[in-house]
Amino acid sequence: MKKIIAALWLLIMCVAAIAVGPTVHTVLDFKNEMPSATDRFANGMRIVAEPEEIGFTELVQTRVEREPEGLSIQLVDSSVVLSWTEVAGATAYKVYSAQYPEGPFSEDLSGTFLDASWTAALSQDRLFFQVTALTEGSPNEMIFVPSGTFTMGFDAASFYPDSYPPHSVSLNSFYIGKYQVTQAEYAAIMGSNPAANYGVGDNYPVYNVSWYSAIKYCNLRSMAEGLTPVYRIYGLTHPLAWGTVPSIYNPGNIAAWNAATADFSANGYRLPTEAEWEYAARGATNIPDYAYSGSDVLNLVGWYNMNNTPDGVKPVGLKLPNGLGIYDMSGNLTEWCWDWKGAYSSDAVTNPTGPASPSLLIRIVRGGAWAFYDYGSQVYYRSGQNASNTDQYIGFRISRSGL
Repeated sequence: MKKIIAALWLLIMCVAAIAVGPTVHTVLDFKNEMPSATDRFANGMRIVAEPEEIGFTELVQTRVEREPEGLSIQLVDSSVVLSWTEVAGATAYKVYSAQYPEGPFSEDLSGTFLDASWTAALSQDRLFFQVTALTEGSPNEMIFVPSGTFTMGFDAASFYPDSYPPHSVSLNSFYIGKYQVTQAEYAAIMGSNPAANYGVGDNYPVYNVSWYSAIKYCNLRSMAEGLTPVYRIYGLTHPLAWGTVPSIYNPGNIAAWNAATADFSANGYRLPTEAEWEYAARGATNIPDYAYSGSDVLNLVGWYNMNNTPDGVKPVGLKLPNGLGIYDMSGNLTEWCWDWKGAYSSDAVTNPTGPASPSLLIRIVRGGAWAFYDYGSQVYYRSGQNASNTDQYIGFRISRSGL
């Protein structure tokens, strides 16, 4: 892309799957950092006004390639306002900013969205902008994860004893959800949306879901799509035969649910194993060995307690994906895995599925959440919850065995 000598560059990308939309170059300048006369006219741009006081000049010229409808940028008092015509099917917008045209760009959380516009205070640290419109797309899209061997865990027992020792794990190929299961997806299968008070909407990830409800969802969805269900209780795959989902206050036939079995050769939906989850979160590689899923900078890839205002979950896919194209594996919501919680061994293993029976009724959860500290979002960080637990921090994503 030709370098534009300017103080503000606005790029609108309308993203549906991986389609890239129009590019817009808009010129603004600081009076106290004006380019030379040669630079100012190098690209045919014309400064039409300069204010008396130090600050931005007026908007001077826009060069549009594949012009989008209604795109504009304005200076209002001490703020910059980006606006555009509402993108059909858009569920959210993201703004990235940088000090220089070549970046690096990072998500800009300083502004406020209102419909198809964004407003933020002027700053010399944020002169170039990228705005992305996310369309509804296909939230239930699955990502193929190739077979391979990786190092699971973390080599620092004093910091994270549950994640020690690191060990070699080999996995068959599988598929995993590009996004966490959304509230719309969950309600379509289960008949209701349990999410409340901490972010509600079709494209928000579902929460207030126990491990038991998650495996019920998997089998019901498999049946709805003509796939072979993975889970069995009482030797049966139809959840209607399993009885009421156990809860902390009404355990019911919880022993039978805890004895659920999984047929990993079936082609239906299931929870990922803990090893599959970490492998996918790492992008199916230890090189680069990112701390978070797709980056060493959590703010780029995940929602956690230091970048989450207002409090609560955020719609899926607003942060950057990891190298496999999977979103939100660090932050937003922790995610149920199939495994009971158990200690690691240093032995190399192939397709591990966790302890056969638990010492405590604790299932693995991974990934950190919107209200957690950053360390909880690290790809090797392990945690667990009672399988009956439901709260505003736990959701899940689905997977399928390689077909």
